[in-house]
Amino acid sequence: MSLRALLCDDDAPIRAMVRDLLTERGVEVLEAVDGRDALVLFVKEARIDFVVTDFLMPRLDGMQLVRSIRLSGARGRLPIIMMSAISRSHILEGEAREVAGPDHYVAKPFKLKKMAKVLDDVLEDLRRRA
Repeated sequence: MSLRALLCDDDAPIRAMVRDLLTERGVEVLEAVDGRDALVLFVKEARIDFVVTDFLMPRLDGMQLVRSIRLSGARGRLPIIMMSAISRSHILEGEAREVAGPDHYVAKPFKLKKMAKVLDDVLEDLRRRA
């Protein structure tokens, strides 16, 4: 059984790059264009193994998405990768300290090798747990 990722970014070229990296690694990808669509998919789908999300998006931003997933308590502790051009320290201040934030952070613009390394680490950990 292949792993399933929820990929959320309002930038189609970024989504395509990350989707390609994931599918090359045998991961099934569910895509959303904003946090609200991603949250709907998260609630609707029976199995999502990890999440890759942008921070700045319309309707529901990445941190609100992460917070909703973490507070749901559903399906244990899902690994979450946050992508953003905004600094990690800015993203993880305030509200993020109250609720566990993302597990990994990738600064945009990112090099494909950097994103591939983070994805490989997450996938290795997930497959080890299975």
